[in-house]
Amino acid sequence: MEEEIEKLEVKISYLEATVAELDEVVVEQQRTIDQLNLALERLDERLNSLIEEVGTPNRPSRRPPHY
Repeated sequence: MEEEIEKLEVKISYLEATVAELDEVVVEQQRTIDQLNLALERLDERLNSLIEEVGTPNRPSRRPPHY
């Protein structure tokens, strides 16, 4: 009986270590996702400002030079 309890304690110890490692991975992945989301938002804002500045082929935003 003591031996079985000791084996279970060892398994629990390994499982706790694995959970801690996985938690670190999840936290790092969330940081990466947050950074990528921020970069995507900045690129989206920049793209929208460029589209407003240049216009689209169907709807130019600037007057032609002869006006």
